[in-house]
Amino acid sequence: MPGQTTLAQLNDLLNKAELQGVSIIRRIAEPDSFAASFDSFRNYIDEIDKFYVLVDLVEGQLPQFEHGRREKLAHNLVNLRWQVCIVEVNATRIFIVRIGEHGRSVPLGARDFLTRRRDRLGEISGYYDSFGEAHMLPRIETELIETVRRLLDNTIGKSQSLPDLLAEAMQHSIEEPLAQPPLRLRSPSEVASPVQKRKPIEFKVKVVYGRYYAEGMSVQAVAEACAESKMTMDELAQQLGVNRTQLGLMLNGADAMSKRIYEDLREFLRKA
Repeated sequence: MPGQTTLAQLNDLLNKAELQGVSIIRRIAEPDSFAASFDSFRNYIDEIDKFYVLVDLVEGQLPQFEHGRREKLAHNLVNLRWQVCIVEVNATRIFIVRIGEHGRSVPLGARDFLTRRRDRLGEISGYYDSFGEAHMLPRIETELIETVRRLLDNTIGKSQSLPDLLAEAMQHSIEEPLAQPPLRLRSPSEVASPVQKRKPIEFKVKVVYGRYYAEGMSVQAVAEACAESKMTMDELAQQLGVNRTQLGLMLNGADAMSKRIYEDLREFLRKA
């Protein structure tokens, strides 16, 4: 059993996860709060992603509890995560439908974000395949998944990707040189003090038969690095060539990572 201080900290994390999950679930009944604009929808998805990070962190600490309570907490967290997964699918459907109903278009460069939403449909289905039967989770109708996928495909087809936009912007910058503003001296108050670069977070692993297992608070370390790099855990997982669930399992030490992924994560933390 963990000490009293550790118990209090873990219970606090559990309470935060539950409160965040309930807040996310309740908002699905208020579509104006997340589907009125692209920015509001993206903010809602960011909130959902932060919830997943918190659940990953809590699940990584569950082995500190006695077996009976650990099993119950693990079951409750799987169910809460699954409810939020269902909300994520429905929120995506509501947002895309509203775009069509109001004749609105998504912002330039939104295709990468929407493509990630489409990839999430497969990951959510995979999560059910892994945990659905053991935890008696309610199944998401295949028709709903396919409907959302078709809606996203249609919207993605009408949007422009960030690489395309950057290429176009570079072309314009070559053809139309920017006017240079006149130079001026800065006042002492405008001279910023040197920015202290954050000390890289130590990424601890143990090596077992050539496989790397994360130790300590790896999820928290990577989550902080993502926040400083303005990147979501979903985007990091995509860069590493794994899905969001696989990354969470590796950072919790529940699954081994390859040497390539370990080195990529260590480099990511160093640069954050």
